[in-house]
Amino acid sequence: MDHFDALRAYVRLVELGSFTAVANEQQVTQPTVSKWIAALEDELGVQLLDRTTRGVRVTTAGEAFHQRALEVLETWEQAVGATRGQHAKPQGRLRVSVPVVFGDRFVAPLMPAFLSEHPAIELDLRFSDAYVDLVSDGIDVAVRVGRPVDSSYRARILADTPRRLVASPAFIEAHGQPESLAALAELPCLLHSGLGTNQTWELAEGDGKPTSVSVSGRVSANHSATLAQLAIAGHGVALLASWLVDDALADGRLVRLLPDHEPPRAPIQALMASTRHVPSRVRAFVDHLAQGLTDLA
Repeated sequence: MDHFDALRAYVRLVELGSFTAVANEQQVTQPTVSKWIAALEDELGVQLLDRTTRGVRVTTAGEAFHQRALEVLETWEQAVGATRGQHAKPQGRLRVSVPVVFGDRFVAPLMPAFLSEHPAIELDLRFSDAYVDLVSDGIDVAVRVGRPVDSSYRARILADTPRRLVASPAFIEAHGQPESLAALAELPCLLHSGLGTNQTWELAEGDGKPTSVSVSGRVSANHSATLAQLAIAGHGVALLASWLVDDALADGRLVRLLPDHEPPRAPIQALMASTRHVPSRVRAFVDHLAQGLTDLA
């Protein structure tokens, strides 16, 4: 068994989910692909795939091995490129998770230039405000606004953005304008789901020292634009990125609360699996985003 052929076949099998498709792509027979995968499983002593009548399902061990196989193949491609006196061109499938609104507004417009610059990359862009698990969900890069939930990932800050503490005029009329953090803690707040119904917000006073305040509320959502709309409709206090609420602040649909307490800026981060080797396609994508987001306020 040629290990590189077997690794390439396995990686593509995970991506395509079909022995026949891999065999056609690799220009070998289906039994040959099956023999390679079986040989890998025998050598590793674990089951990488569950075979069913409807296709294949990657096991937990298979998911971990898939990531390692990608790294091995990427390293090999770079070594070959270096030996030939050139850098390995970024290539292969790139799975990226981006927040729905931020991704649509800031990431999507950068993609045409990225795809033109890297024609060998197959881009799978997934829009979700859910906090994905990079390994189990097969994600190469997750772009997130704010602090990551899982600090074990490798993170690169691409930019940062101001945040605003806001509520609607109708909400303020009904509940009053909070004059302190203690008063804020008594108000119903709009929360980002996944972080629980009781959360801690940080606000910096005039001296720049951050202060934590525990907030709660009966409404939560995993979609930041929905939280902004709920705030405009008067259903609670929201802490959101400036690019989501500045238009509503400008036309009076929202009002800033506690202007002497500035929320810390929210980092825009690219999260990657914590491995020693970052594939060239991942580096190329993150570099492109960092350059494209330099003017983000």
